[in-house]
Amino acid sequence: MKLTYLSHACFELKNRKTILIDPYFSGNKSAPKYEGKPDLVLVTHEHYDHSDASKFDTLVIAPSTCKFNRMISMKTGDSINIGDADIQMVKASHHQSEYATGYIITYDGKRFYHAGDTYLDGVMSYNGIDVMMVPIGGYYTMNIDEAVEALKIVKPKLAIPMHYNTFPEIKADPKEFQSKAEREGFKTQVLEFGQEITL
Repeated sequence: MKLTYLSHACFELKNRKTILIDPYFSGNKSAPKYEGKPDLVLVTHEHYDHSDASKFDTLVIAPSTCKFNRMISMKTGDSINIGDADIQMVKASHHQSEYATGYIITYDGKRFYHAGDTYLDGVMSYNGIDVMMVPIGGYYTMNIDEAVEALKIVKPKLAIPMHYNTFPEIKADPKEFQSKAEREGFKTQVLEFGQEITL
């Protein structure tokens, strides 16, 4: 299983199939060049910096506030199996969106929690999370200290910070998050934009 951080809140999970989460490439100077061909795209909410999915001729899962040609609309609490992956849409707290969500993806025996754009009150405890992708940029989401509190709720085996430094309003130091999280006993990994790791 390979995980690639493509800047902002965008990640690619790749094994037999490729899952792309919250694509944001158009107008994003931080994003690396992406030539992947996802089998499935997950969109957490309708904002342009999370829903740049129209360029991909593939199935998109998203809340009903989004509109794509090939789309399955889900609500928080809904689950669906797509090939090798079980996808559950979960609650997020992001008052700037009409319907903010996150996802729990169970794929190849691992459970990933992409928290989406959320403040701390949108984070809940989910069993057995291997990797949590957690926003740290503040302003539109949790800040660093709140993200550490979120880890105490979720207790993931690994936390990866996201949603920082793409815009001036969300400037944050992921190394500060890493230091504070690891001081609380959590394992973290800070990824450069475009960096791939094997899980």
